[in-house]
Amino acid sequence: MEKRLRWFDEGAPLLRATADRLGFGAALPAGEDWYACPLCLVAYPRAAVAAGVLTEEHVPPHALGGHGLLLTCAACNNTAGTALDAHAVRRRHLEDFFTHRTATGRTLPVTVHAAGIPLRGTIQWTDDGSLQIFGVPKQNHPGQQAAHVQTLDEYVDRADPNPDLTFTIQTPRYNADRDQLSWARAAYLAAFAALGWRYILHPVMAPYRIQFREPATPTVPIRVWRDRTAALDQRRILLVEQPDDLRAVAVTFGQRLILLPGIDRPQTSQQLHDAITARSAGGEPAADLQGKEAPWPRWPTYLLDHHPPDPPSW
Repeated sequence: MEKRLRWFDEGAPLLRATADRLGFGAALPAGEDWYACPLCLVAYPRAAVAAGVLTEEHVPPHALGGHGLLLTCAACNNTAGTALDAHAVRRRHLEDFFTHRTATGRTLPVTVHAAGIPLRGTIQWTDDGSLQIFGVPKQNHPGQQAAHVQTLDEYVDRADPNPDLTFTIQTPRYNADRDQLSWARAAYLAAFAALGWRYILHPVMAPYRIQFREPATPTVPIRVWRDRTAALDQRRILLVEQPDDLRAVAVTFGQRLILLPGIDRPQTSQQLHDAITARSAGGEPAADLQGKEAPWPRWPTYLLDHHPPDPPSW
């Protein structure tokens, strides 16, 4: 509680000062401190912290290694857990399964195709680091299962060096778009904690808030880039200055990179997406991002609110 109240007491005066500077300070009632949820911008008084209406938000989600970083309202916090973060957690579990390659007893549902003949079952690691696949009779037609096994026997009999085998891991109730939205939401919150109200109150950020609240309705193009050579514990915020067409706030969580609109002459989400797409090759952004690094926030630092540009650039 003490930590959450401190976050409120530090953020509320800066919200009012930033609102006054941007010309809509009258929207906050006078005579009391107010803190706005950075996701929905609904403002709450200090009593909302003790009442559990303003809650501690983990960035990234706690199940993905995040820690408490800032306040968001309970509605935004709880909704994201089910609508977005659960999908990112399912993807992480799948990645961990193939990264660690150790016998844990954990299985995943799988469909194996031998010469195009499917067999449904489960897959797991053995003690020697091999993948073991079991067919589940109740999930397969007996004739199809027999044909699949016969095809496998034929591969073995002729010692086929290149058998026509493929397998697909099923991830029940997983949605890739929601997975990416979860990471984009975490990037938005990390950028807010580092840069402050002035950053998220820029008009180009409004579509992101709408997208996080309404994930089923496409509002902004979201793409999470992967750098499989990066350290898994890497955390970074880069204020990209070059190349000019990729001016952005680049937020890194381990091997995931999310580009949000920049501070200087920010582009819309669509403009930024188009620039990324034009530069992409092989699925990765073909650009060396250069700029100034902002300290990764261990608590809200509100850098732009403490050092605002004057006059406003928007």
